[in-house]
Amino acid sequence: MVKDKAVISKRVVTLAIAATTAGTLPVFLTGALSVQIRASLHLNKAATGMLVALFFASATVTSLTSGRLAEKYGSESVMKVATALAGINLVGITLFASNFASIAVFLGIAGLSNGALQPSVNMFVAGAIPPSRQGFAFGIKQAAIPSATLLAGLAVPLVALTIGWRFAYFFAAVFAFIVSALVPRRAPDRVSATNPLSSSEDFSVAPLVMLAFAMALGAGAANAMGAYLVENAVHVGFNPGDAGLLVVVGSVSSLAARLYSGHRADQRGGGHFKVTAVMVGIGALGYVMFSFQATVLLIPATIVGYAAGWGWNGLYNFAVIKNHPNAPGRATGITQSGAYVGSVVGPIAFGIVVQDLSFLAAWVGAATLAGLSSVFMVVGRKMLIKSRHTLSPG
Repeated sequence: MVKDKAVISKRVVTLAIAATTAGTLPVFLTGALSVQIRASLHLNKAATGMLVALFFASATVTSLTSGRLAEKYGSESVMKVATALAGINLVGITLFASNFASIAVFLGIAGLSNGALQPSVNMFVAGAIPPSRQGFAFGIKQAAIPSATLLAGLAVPLVALTIGWRFAYFFAAVFAFIVSALVPRRAPDRVSATNPLSSSEDFSVAPLVMLAFAMALGAGAANAMGAYLVENAVHVGFNPGDAGLLVVVGSVSSLAARLYSGHRADQRGGGHFKVTAVMVGIGALGYVMFSFQATVLLIPATIVGYAAGWGWNGLYNFAVIKNHPNAPGRATGITQSGAYVGSVVGPIAFGIVVQDLSFLAAWVGAATLAGLSSVFMVVGRKMLIKSRHTLSPG
């Protein structure tokens, strides 16, 4: 089979990574800088989870509707506006965040922009990369998430502990504005067009709802880890600088997993949802390792948790789009909404359990969510195969 490697546009994937990173930096900075922000704004530990949850709750609203919007007006238009809005809110946090309410307002609006951004970026990539290379392309695109967490982790020792946490948001704002300026009005390398009005036979909602539910459980556990990794590391004895570097280790692990799983996807004929189910299940073992609250286990738990428990997203999006080539924006908008719902409930529940019980109990809960996510991914795949005989199963 011809790989069509030459047609993968570096500009397309670079813009996809940059836009996704810009959209998610507000929330990942909040998680990585939680120790400094809590001390500065006098917040309790549960506040971090609530702020992260608010971001994703807002994203859920626009994720469900922006797919059709991108299919109608163009993915590039939505990307340009959404990244600019992310930059505006990052500036707002830099200058005006003085208490929980003020930072919550800016994160809520930033969540709206991120919810609109993700389906648009998925459509942007799907329209510019041929199907034979989309697995790797989406692996690269989703590498933006660990890239954002990596940058957020580096911001702790390099920025927050030197010149102050607000400057981390300011630098992120500059990045977002640059990305917005670079997004073209139309994709320069579009190789295929999607039909914005695919027939009902090509768009079955029920399997997507099940897959969204599975994604909610897996993303809820993973985003709780992202929000509280630094807090947990400090709790067991790490200093804040080293705890921030732990996020870097996890981010690199997740980035490598997303790239490799995407590369392997292009070499398979199907079975992608089965692979994501296995990855989430392995991630659950990482959360169990966290529950022991042992310093010696933090690094291996981080690697397993981030690589497996948070490394499946790109492959998941690819599998959804492979089965819905005529409606990539709407299909991933539905499944991505599941990720946002889970990302609301996960960090809030994790924070409450930590506040009222312990980190041990919270990690056991995260492992349970991941295990259930693995099961429901398999269920969703079976529903998809049953309802879509004309398309190859993912």
